[in-house]
Amino acid sequence: MLSAVIKPKFSAIVYLLALLLSLPCMAQADARADGERGIAEYRKGNLIEGMQLLNKSAQQGYIPAQTTLAYILDAAEKNDEAFYWYQQAADRNDAAGLFGLGSMYGKGEGTDRDPVKSGQLIERAAQLGHVEAMRVYAHALEHGQLGLAADPGSAADWYLKAAELGNKMSMHRLKQAYSLGQLGLPIDPERAEAWAERTKGAE
Repeated sequence: MLSAVIKPKFSAIVYLLALLLSLPCMAQADARADGERGIAEYRKGNLIEGMQLLNKSAQQGYIPAQTTLAYILDAAEKNDEAFYWYQQAADRNDAAGLFGLGSMYGKGEGTDRDPVKSGQLIERAAQLGHVEAMRVYAHALEHGQLGLAADPGSAADWYLKAAELGNKMSMHRLKQAYSLGQLGLPIDPERAEAWAERTKGAE
C-alpha cells in the first residue's frame, strides 16, 4: 500500500526533473533559430527585424548572434554596446568574439586603448583559425606592432595560413614578398606570379 502511494509521487518528481533538464536545450534551440533568422534578415536588408531577433538570441547566449550584433553595433559607432557583446563571445573563447574585442582594444573603442591586450586577443583568435585575425596578426608580426616583436619569418607563415584559407590581402602580400625578397622569402618570380593569379581568382 505504501509503495503504491510513493510510486506516483516518485514518477512525478522524475518527470519534473526531466522537464527542467530539457528546458536549457529548448532555450538553446530557440536562441539558435532566432539568431539564424536574425542573421538572414540582416543580410536581406531587414535591419529592424534582424536586430530584434539578434538581440533576443544574443540575450539567450547564442554566440553567432552576439558577434553579428556586435559587428553591426560597431559599424554604427555604438561602441559600448559592441564591446559588451564581443566580450560575451570572447569570454567563451569564440574566435570572432576575440578578434572583435581585440580590434576594439586596438582602436580604443568602447574601452581604453590597449595595443598589447589587442595583440594578445588577436593572436588567440588567429590560433583558433579566424582568417582575418591571421592576417592582422601577420601584419603585426611583420611590423612589430600590438606589443609583438618584429618577426618577418613568423609573419610570412601566418600570411601563408591566411592566404591558403582565401584571404586576398594575404595573397597580395605574399606576391609582393616573393617579387621583392621580403619577409625572409627568396625572390621567386614563379611563386609571385602564382599568388598574383590566386589573388585574381579570389576577386
